[in-house]
Amino acid sequence: MNKKISKKEMITDIAGEYFSKYGYEATSLEAIAKECDISKPAIYYHFKDKAALYEAVLLKRFSELSRIIEQNTILENPEENLTVYIQTFGNYLIETPCFSAIFAREIANDAKSMPDSCVIELSKTLKRLASILESGKKKGIFECENPFMIQMMVVNTLTSSITTKTLRKRVFDLLNESNKAIDPNIEDVIENLSKKIIKALTC
Repeated sequence: MNKKISKKEMITDIAGEYFSKYGYEATSLEAIAKECDISKPAIYYHFKDKAALYEAVLLKRFSELSRIIEQNTILENPEENLTVYIQTFGNYLIETPCFSAIFAREIANDAKSMPDSCVIELSKTLKRLASILESGKKKGIFECENPFMIQMMVVNTLTSSITTKTLRKRVFDLLNESNKAIDPNIEDVIENLSKKIIKALTC
């Protein structure tokens, strides 16, 4: 039996689809209200303005992501923790394609529309990654590396893999059958990315 969602949840869910498809600037509250089959003032009942709605959409996802990563990376082995970190990040982006698209837009636009509250949550994931790398360094498993460099590799690779399906299809449709095989699915990307990063870090 499906759980009945509240009107506020419905608004944020539909707003997430619009923000992911059109971006922050091009998304209108009128369009969201129409899609929700409610009046525009009904949105203002729950959210002060478009910026507040955008923050609610993003903050929900960023806070979930940081919480899940924190919960999942409690293993003793730093290599296993790093693998789980990348897998958790990737799986969350797969499960929330609207978030992946919005995240990719923010990256491309220098995060000009990203609220500070979301930056704080994102910093928690970087802090956790730094902790994993430091643990591996202390145990003589990992070489010293800037956590932000690793974070960029994870975020950029995974968001690009998820948000470029249509472009990749157009490109690979022009190639012969043998070359089409080089387009990996996202699960393979996550696995290979994990292995390559760990190989690069291992002493």
